[in-house]
Amino acid sequence: MTMLRNVSIYLILALTFVSLDGCSQGPLIWRRVTLNQPISSGDVVFIVPGKTDITAVAERLGAPNEILTSQGGIVTRYYFADGKYFKANYGWGFRFLIPFFSPDLDLGGGGIGRDVFQVTYDQHWRVRDHAFAFHSRSSEFMVWPFKD
Repeated sequence: MTMLRNVSIYLILALTFVSLDGCSQGPLIWRRVTLNQPISSGDVVFIVPGKTDITAVAERLGAPNEILTSQGGIVTRYYFADGKYFKANYGWGFRFLIPFFSPDLDLGGGGIGRDVFQVTYDQHWRVRDHAFAFHSRSSEFMVWPFKD
């Protein structure tokens, strides 16, 4: 009798997990998308203004996305984007109580923003300055009542 009860418990658990696998989405969805290779401050520690040249930067970081000329020299820019999205479906639990009609009570938000790493060079193609320009909170998730 004990063996039959154990088999029935495992069968019920297996059927429950198989039926939950058919649900397309859970109650919480978190997605993150990164375009291009992100550049961090640790990736650019090798840059020494006045000593590092454009070939060393291109070897380590790759080809820049944009090259501009200015009055004082050359400017290169590396773009990378980071996006975040979060959604909570508060009606998801009703699928177990009302299987044929369950309301979707969604609350979500997010965004995508472009970050820039900029390097300026002098007339001899040596690094003069480098800096990050981060997007202003466009890919941060802020909970609904606390949004600006």
